[in-house]
Amino acid sequence: MGLAVTSDWMFWPELQNGEVLRVLEDWTLPDIDLWAVFPTGRLASAKARAFADFVKTIIAG
Repeated sequence: MGLAVTSDWMFWPELQNGEVLRVLEDWTLPDIDLWAVFPTGRLASAKARAFADFVKTIIAG
């Protein structure tokens, strides 16, 4: 047993089936900026861009 600060998507199945319970529902962390940084001078790989797009979609809700 314990508390964790995490995104809903990380525990979505467990939240849905009741294995994990949400506490302090009225409290949230402040918003933060999140950046995807790619190496300069080279094109980012398709995998890196796909991953960044995936994370962007998840965070946007």
